[in-house]
Amino acid sequence: MDNVVRVSSCESKAGRVIVGRILPETDLIDGILEICDRHGIKSGSIDVVLGSLRRFTFVYPVKDESQKLGVKYCDPVVIEGPIELLSANGIVGLNQNGVKAIHLHAVVSDEMANLHGGHVVKGNPVLVTVEVVIRELPDVNIVREMDEETGFPLFKFLTKGG
Repeated sequence: MDNVVRVSSCESKAGRVIVGRILPETDLIDGILEICDRHGIKSGSIDVVLGSLRRFTFVYPVKDESQKLGVKYCDPVVIEGPIELLSANGIVGLNQNGVKAIHLHAVVSDEMANLHGGHVVKGNPVLVTVEVVIRELPDVNIVREMDEETGFPLFKFLTKGG
């Protein structure tokens, strides 16, 4: 097989940097969405996420030959806490209907210091605190839509006005 390199990219100047804290019992995804809403962030990068969770709910890819790429996401996995949220990062964009969408991956440790990680879905209530740093990308439209090639809903990065 030839070494083919395929990418999709565009350029944006970094905009504002928003720092925030998600308070106890708030779902991690809902908290990030609220911070973005309060500051008018439509496109951005989630650069820092750390703190603690009551539970960690996530998915990861598993083999499924019936899918286009031979993989799908597993049913949500739930690990009861306390959970130390060691690191997470992701993307803020919009879905095709203009609703804000978050793509977030995280690494956590459980109370026995076992590591877990994957694609974060709803169901992650904050235990003590979660601190977040979000960087606005004002020159880019980040839109999640179904990707025909892969069969997954994926973000597309488009230069505004272009």
